[in-house]
Amino acid sequence: MEIYTTHPRRAELWEKHRTRLEEARTAWHKRTYWYAYPEDQRAYPEAAAAQGEGDFKAQLGRPFDRLRQPARRWLISDEVSPYTREPLGLSYPQTEVSEAIEAAREALAVWRWVPWSERIGLLMESVERFSHRFFEVAHATMHTTGQAWMMAFQASGPHAADRAVEALAVAYEELSHIPEKVRWEKDLGRTRAVVDKYFSPQPEGISLHIGVSTFPVWNVLPGLYASLAVGSPVLIKPHPRAIYPIAVVVAILQELLAEYDLPPTIVQLIVDSVAAPVTRQLAEHPYVRIIDYTGGSEFGAYLESLSGKVTFLEKAGVNSVLIESVEDLGAVAKNLAFSASLYSGQMCTAPQNVYIPKEGVRTATGMLSYAEVAQVLQQAIEELAGHPKAAPAILGALQNDSVAERIHTLEAQVQVRRSAAAYAHPQYPQARTLTPIVAELSGADAPAAHTEHFGPRLLLVPVESARVGLEALYQIAREKGMLSCAIYTADPEFKREAACLLAEAAVPVSFNFQGQVFINQSVAFSDFHGTGGNPAGNASFVDASFIVKRFRWVGVRDCLAG
Repeated sequence: MEIYTTHPRRAELWEKHRTRLEEARTAWHKRTYWYAYPEDQRAYPEAAAAQGEGDFKAQLGRPFDRLRQPARRWLISDEVSPYTREPLGLSYPQTEVSEAIEAAREALAVWRWVPWSERIGLLMESVERFSHRFFEVAHATMHTTGQAWMMAFQASGPHAADRAVEALAVAYEELSHIPEKVRWEKDLGRTRAVVDKYFSPQPEGISLHIGVSTFPVWNVLPGLYASLAVGSPVLIKPHPRAIYPIAVVVAILQELLAEYDLPPTIVQLIVDSVAAPVTRQLAEHPYVRIIDYTGGSEFGAYLESLSGKVTFLEKAGVNSVLIESVEDLGAVAKNLAFSASLYSGQMCTAPQNVYIPKEGVRTATGMLSYAEVAQVLQQAIEELAGHPKAAPAILGALQNDSVAERIHTLEAQVQVRRSAAAYAHPQYPQARTLTPIVAELSGADAPAAHTEHFGPRLLLVPVESARVGLEALYQIAREKGMLSCAIYTADPEFKREAACLLAEAAVPVSFNFQGQVFINQSVAFSDFHGTGGNPAGNASFVDASFIVKRFRWVGVRDCLAG
């Protein structure tokens, strides 16, 4: 008895990509530096940049007609460039929720019975084809999210592709260690029991992936490829203001699936508008069993409350920094200024609270007072924000007006040392920009220290001592959650104490980052993005649970003798 039937052409893709997949799995185990796709633009064909820009410009103001899924109407998107303030003018085929669910159910009946090796081979091929579209997707990301060009290219291109390959490598790990078929035999004395046993990894059901407006590709690809790898069809519901970047990925997948005699509706793009959202309708549908989400904590809590759903959520956290002692405060300040300013603080890993002992900070050249430390940090922000070349390349633009509104609301609640202010973008004079606010709080108990203020901000928090600051940081991690945390100390004992305490709070901590290594960075095949163990999220990119919670092993026993 054979449960799965091999498809020769799909099997060829498995063999084509197996070596790289093995390398990715080895890298995931070793956790050392490795990448599937280089982040340097110069590593790609010389013509790729011009081709990508041309494809982007040709798509503006036109229907996105690359998708292979049924639709009753075309929806003009809410996508507006944060740089030009002009609508992109794209329209997308809009599928009714009921029709999309029915198409996904039909696709599930096919996709779940494709051998896992063939599924992963197909998916690896799709990532390879996606790499030929990195430049177009980078332009689409830049003009939907407000990311500066370099981040848009890396985050939505090679870094996102690496996370997709990482998810496939972990799926390979989890699906391959159980045999598809085994003959079980047991001596019963006068007779011998012989049973053929078959083990089938079966998906939980239909997956829903809810996109975010700031990282529409990077945050979606790990869960998308994890679900597809285990046999689950996927409904992608992008943020209505950032559809284009992930639509390119969906189109590539649909084209490839059709090319290899599979339903393109194994992956579907479900678009909506800000005025008429369909996310709750999708999430509450009984046939949707798996939900991936990145966004605010309130909506994340709603998703977690839904009965019968397996959720993988990245929510808000209050990322914090503690300065106990440093070798070179200037180097530390430049590093933190970059981390706080990168993409105008619109990153889930951007630092917010900086805890500074009132007694001052020990450096290689002596003690610096709290006031001196605060001034050096503020000056580093000033220098970056005022730099005519660095500011546009690092800060980028605000994704939407609510980011600025949130920061201006914060200004009314705190003692402002440096006001948030727009900067003039040299290429896009209409760009929606804002440099970081630097504010000082009354102490660790200040309400502003216990809330995420998503956007360009740095909040200085005076504490009685470094250990008091460490305890305050620990409490916030337990109560509000953190996706990143940085501690600066030259004291080995304090470092060990901090590492152990924060590990108990399931917070990844970065010690003494300076130079070109920043706490914002989460590197595929080496870093786990999130731990899933604190209120900032219940999932991690990409640990084993990110895969195994999406499917179940089902055994079939065929008795031949007994």
